[in-house]
Amino acid sequence: MQIGSYQLSNQLIVAPMAGVTDQAFRNLCLRYGAALAVSEMLSSNPEVWDSDKSRQRMTHSGEEGVRSVQIAGADPELMANAAKFNVEQGAHIIDINMGCPAKKVNKKFAGSALMQSPDLVKDILQAVVSAVDVPVTLKIRTGWEPEHRNGVEIAKIAEDCGIVSLAVHGRTRQCMYKGFAEYDTIKAIKQNVSIPVVANGDIDSPEKAKFVLDYTGADALMIGRGAQGRPGFLKKSYITWKQVKS
Repeated sequence: MQIGSYQLSNQLIVAPMAGVTDQAFRNLCLRYGAALAVSEMLSSNPEVWDSDKSRQRMTHSGEEGVRSVQIAGADPELMANAAKFNVEQGAHIIDINMGCPAKKVNKKFAGSALMQSPDLVKDILQAVVSAVDVPVTLKIRTGWEPEHRNGVEIAKIAEDCGIVSLAVHGRTRQCMYKGFAEYDTIKAIKQNVSIPVVANGDIDSPEKAKFVLDYTGADALMIGRGAQGRPGFLKKSYITWKQVKS
Protein backbone atom coordinates (compact mmCIF):
# COMPACT_ATOMS: atom_id res chain seq x y z
CA MET A 1 0.00 0.00 0.00
CA GLN A 2 1.20 3.50 -0.89
CA ILE A 3 0.73 6.55 1.35
CA GLY A 4 1.96 9.54 -0.56
CA SER A 5 5.59 8.83 -1.37
CA TYR A 6 5.82 6.05 1.23
CA GLN A 7 5.46 2.46 0.07
CA LEU A 8 4.41 0.23 2.96
CA SER A 9 5.88 -3.26 3.14
CA ASN A 10 2.53 -4.95 3.80
CA GLN A 11 -1.14 -4.31 4.64
CA LEU A 12 -0.89 -4.12 8.44
CA ILE A 13 -1.18 -0.76 10.23
CA VAL A 14 -1.35 -0.32 13.99
CA ALA A 15 -4.08 2.11 15.07
CA PRO A 16 -3.33 5.09 17.30
CA MET A 17 -4.48 4.35 20.86
CA ALA A 18 -4.16 6.89 23.66
CA GLY A 19 -2.02 5.55 26.47
CA VAL A 20 -1.01 2.51 24.42
CA THR A 21 0.82 3.34 21.20
CA ASP A 22 3.81 5.11 22.68
CA GLN A 23 7.14 4.93 20.88
CA ALA A 24 8.24 1.69 22.59
CA PHE A 25 5.01 -0.07 21.63
CA ARG A 26 5.14 1.25 18.06
CA ASN A 27 8.71 0.01 17.61
CA LEU A 28 7.71 -3.38 19.01
CA CYS A 29 4.78 -3.67 16.59
CA LEU A 30 7.03 -2.80 13.67
CA ARG A 31 9.44 -5.54 14.68
CA TYR A 32 6.54 -8.00 14.83
CA GLY A 33 5.45 -7.28 11.29
CA ALA A 34 3.40 -4.07 11.15
CA ALA A 35 4.19 -1.85 8.17
CA LEU A 36 3.16 1.32 10.02
CA ALA A 37 2.29 2.23 13.60
CA VAL A 38 0.48 5.54 14.16
CA SER A 39 1.33 7.65 17.21
CA GLU A 40 -1.01 8.48 20.05
CA MET A 41 -3.42 11.34 19.41
CA LEU A 42 -1.97 14.81 19.99
CA SER A 43 -4.13 17.84 20.73
CA SER A 44 -3.95 20.77 18.33
CA ASN A 45 -4.19 23.13 21.30
CA PRO A 46 -0.66 24.54 21.87
CA GLU A 47 -1.53 25.37 25.49
CA VAL A 48 -1.15 21.68 26.39
CA TRP A 49 2.04 21.00 24.44
CA ASP A 50 4.29 21.89 27.35
CA SER A 51 3.10 19.01 29.54
CA ASP A 52 5.32 15.97 30.13
CA LYS A 53 2.77 13.74 28.40
CA SER A 54 2.68 15.88 25.26
CA ARG A 55 6.46 16.26 25.10
CA GLN A 56 6.88 12.49 25.27
CA ARG A 57 4.37 11.98 22.49
CA MET A 58 6.08 14.55 20.28
CA THR A 59 9.52 12.95 20.57
CA HIS A 60 10.54 10.80 17.60
CA SER A 61 14.27 10.40 18.19
CA GLY A 62 15.23 6.77 17.73
CA GLU A 63 11.86 5.82 16.28
CA GLU A 64 11.87 3.13 13.62
CA GLY A 65 10.05 3.16 10.30
CA VAL A 66 7.74 5.79 8.84
CA ARG A 67 6.54 8.24 11.48
CA SER A 68 2.80 8.90 11.32
CA VAL A 69 1.54 11.41 13.90
CA GLN A 70 -2.15 11.84 14.66
CA ILE A 71 -3.56 15.24 15.60
CA ALA A 72 -7.02 16.15 16.90
CA GLY A 73 -8.99 19.35 17.16
CA ALA A 74 -11.85 21.35 15.72
CA ASP A 75 -10.24 24.64 14.70
CA PRO A 76 -8.80 24.64 11.14
CA GLU A 77 -6.05 27.15 11.94
CA LEU A 78 -4.93 25.34 15.10
CA MET A 79 -4.97 22.03 13.25
CA ALA A 80 -2.83 23.48 10.46
CA ASN A 81 -0.35 24.89 12.97
CA ALA A 82 -0.22 21.58 14.84
CA ALA A 83 0.48 19.75 11.60
CA LYS A 84 3.37 22.10 10.77
CA PHE A 85 4.79 21.82 14.28
CA ASN A 86 4.76 18.02 14.23
CA VAL A 87 6.41 17.89 10.82
CA GLU A 88 9.16 20.08 12.25
CA GLN A 89 9.48 17.52 15.08
CA GLY A 90 10.03 14.70 12.60
CA ALA A 91 6.61 13.49 11.44
CA HIS A 92 6.64 11.88 7.98
CA ILE A 93 2.84 11.64 7.78
CA ILE A 94 0.12 13.68 9.49
CA ASP A 95 -3.03 11.76 10.42
CA ILE A 96 -6.21 13.63 11.34
CA ASN A 97 -8.48 12.19 14.03
CA MET A 98 -12.17 12.24 13.20
CA GLY A 99 -12.86 8.85 14.72
CA CYS A 100 -12.35 9.11 18.47
CA PRO A 101 -15.69 8.56 20.30
CA ALA A 102 -14.50 9.64 23.77
CA LYS A 103 -16.78 12.15 25.49
CA LYS A 104 -13.93 14.43 26.59
CA VAL A 105 -12.88 14.74 22.93
CA ASN A 106 -16.36 15.00 21.44
CA LYS A 107 -17.54 17.69 23.86
CA LYS A 108 -14.94 19.94 22.21
CA PHE A 109 -16.50 18.97 18.86
CA ALA A 110 -13.33 17.09 17.92
CA GLY A 111 -12.88 13.43 17.01
CA SER A 112 -15.93 11.70 15.56
CA ALA A 113 -18.17 14.63 16.57
CA LEU A 114 -16.85 16.41 13.49
CA MET A 115 -18.72 14.00 11.24
CA GLN A 116 -21.87 15.95 12.12
CA SER A 117 -20.49 18.95 10.24
CA PRO A 118 -19.23 18.15 6.71
CA ASP A 119 -18.49 21.83 6.06
CA LEU A 120 -16.15 22.02 9.06
CA VAL A 121 -14.57 18.72 8.03
CA LYS A 122 -13.80 20.27 4.66
CA ASP A 123 -12.31 23.41 6.23
CA ILE A 124 -10.04 21.40 8.53
CA LEU A 125 -8.84 19.04 5.83
CA GLN A 126 -8.09 21.86 3.40
CA ALA A 127 -6.21 23.81 6.07
CA VAL A 128 -4.03 20.89 7.13
CA VAL A 129 -3.27 19.65 3.61
CA SER A 130 -2.28 23.17 2.55
CA ALA A 131 -0.08 23.67 5.61
CA VAL A 132 2.38 20.79 5.13
CA ASP A 133 4.39 19.13 2.39
CA VAL A 134 3.99 15.61 3.80
CA PRO A 135 1.12 13.18 3.13
CA VAL A 136 -2.04 13.76 5.18
CA THR A 137 -4.31 10.86 6.11
CA LEU A 138 -7.65 10.73 7.91
CA LYS A 139 -9.34 8.34 10.34
CA ILE A 140 -13.14 8.37 10.63
CA ARG A 141 -16.06 6.24 11.76
CA THR A 142 -19.00 5.17 9.63
CA GLY A 143 -21.03 8.11 10.95
CA TRP A 144 -22.30 9.87 14.05
CA GLU A 145 -25.09 7.41 14.85
CA PRO A 146 -26.57 4.33 13.13
CA GLU A 147 -29.35 6.42 11.60
CA HIS A 148 -26.80 8.81 10.10
CA ARG A 149 -23.98 6.84 8.55
CA ASN A 150 -22.42 9.51 6.34
CA GLY A 151 -19.03 7.85 5.92
CA VAL A 152 -19.29 7.84 2.12
CA GLU A 153 -20.00 11.60 2.08
CA ILE A 154 -17.04 12.36 4.37
CA ALA A 155 -14.79 10.05 2.35
CA LYS A 156 -15.60 11.93 -0.86
CA ILE A 157 -14.86 15.26 0.85
CA ALA A 158 -11.56 13.84 2.08
CA GLU A 159 -10.54 12.74 -1.40
CA ASP A 160 -11.46 16.13 -2.88
CA CYS A 161 -9.39 17.90 -0.19
CA GLY A 162 -6.21 15.97 -0.93
CA ILE A 163 -6.28 13.30 1.78
CA VAL A 164 -4.09 10.45 0.49
CA SER A 165 -5.42 7.58 2.62
CA LEU A 166 -8.54 6.98 4.71
CA ALA A 167 -8.96 4.64 7.70
CA VAL A 168 -12.52 3.73 8.69
CA HIS A 169 -13.66 2.15 11.95
CA GLY A 170 -16.77 0.07 11.37
CA ARG A 171 -18.89 1.71 14.08
CA THR A 172 -20.59 5.05 14.57
CA ARG A 173 -19.66 7.42 17.38
CA GLN A 174 -22.83 6.48 19.25
CA CYS A 175 -21.84 2.81 19.15
CA MET A 176 -18.55 3.56 20.92
CA TYR A 177 -16.97 0.05 21.06
CA LYS A 178 -20.19 -1.83 21.80
CA GLY A 179 -21.71 -4.55 19.67
CA PHE A 180 -19.95 -5.63 16.50
CA ALA A 181 -18.23 -3.62 13.80
CA GLU A 182 -20.03 -3.56 10.46
CA TYR A 183 -18.11 -3.61 7.22
CA ASP A 184 -20.79 -2.75 4.65
CA THR A 185 -20.13 0.98 5.04
CA ILE A 186 -16.39 0.44 4.66
CA LYS A 187 -17.07 -1.57 1.50
CA ALA A 188 -19.29 1.23 0.17
CA ILE A 189 -16.61 3.82 0.92
CA LYS A 190 -14.01 1.76 -0.95
CA GLN A 191 -16.34 1.61 -3.94
CA ASN A 192 -16.88 5.37 -3.98
CA VAL A 193 -13.36 6.78 -3.70
CA SER A 194 -10.09 6.14 -5.48
CA ILE A 195 -7.72 6.81 -2.55
CA PRO A 196 -6.55 3.85 -0.41
CA VAL A 197 -9.06 2.76 2.23
CA VAL A 198 -7.98 1.04 5.45
CA ALA A 199 -10.52 -1.11 7.31
CA ASN A 200 -10.60 -1.03 11.11
CA GLY A 201 -12.70 -2.62 13.85
CA ASP A 202 -12.87 -6.01 15.62
CA ILE A 203 -9.94 -7.51 13.72
CA ASP A 204 -8.65 -9.92 16.33
CA SER A 205 -7.45 -13.00 14.44
CA PRO A 206 -5.67 -13.81 11.16
CA GLU A 207 -8.88 -15.38 9.89
CA LYS A 208 -10.92 -12.26 10.70
CA ALA A 209 -8.24 -10.12 9.10
CA LYS A 210 -8.46 -12.05 5.85
CA PHE A 211 -12.27 -11.93 5.90
CA VAL A 212 -12.42 -8.15 6.40
CA LEU A 213 -9.81 -7.52 3.72
CA ASP A 214 -11.62 -9.73 1.21
CA TYR A 215 -15.14 -8.53 2.07
CA THR A 216 -14.48 -4.80 2.02
CA GLY A 217 -11.91 -4.75 -0.76
CA ALA A 218 -9.86 -2.45 1.47
CA ASP A 219 -6.24 -1.73 0.64
CA ALA A 220 -5.02 -2.45 4.16
CA LEU A 221 -6.14 -3.19 7.71
CA MET A 222 -5.74 -1.11 10.84
CA ILE A 223 -5.37 -3.17 14.00
CA GLY A 224 -6.17 -1.52 17.33
CA ARG A 225 -7.29 -3.47 20.39
CA GLY A 226 -6.45 -6.74 18.63
CA ALA A 227 -2.76 -5.92 18.95
CA GLN A 228 -2.89 -4.50 22.48
CA GLY A 229 -0.89 -6.76 24.77
CA ARG A 230 -0.13 -9.23 21.98
CA PRO A 231 1.87 -7.69 19.14
CA GLY A 232 2.78 -11.22 18.04
CA PHE A 233 -0.73 -11.34 16.52
CA LEU A 234 0.57 -9.02 13.81
CA LYS A 235 3.34 -11.44 12.80
CA LYS A 236 0.90 -14.36 12.79
CA SER A 237 -1.52 -12.44 10.57
CA TYR A 238 1.21 -11.42 8.15
CA ILE A 239 2.51 -14.99 7.84
CA THR A 240 -1.03 -16.31 7.33
CA TRP A 241 -1.70 -13.86 4.48
CA LYS A 242 1.57 -14.72 2.76
CA GLN A 243 0.66 -18.41 2.87
CA VAL A 244 -2.84 -17.74 1.49
CA LYS A 245 -1.52 -15.55 -1.34
CA SER A 246 1.14 -18.05 -2.31
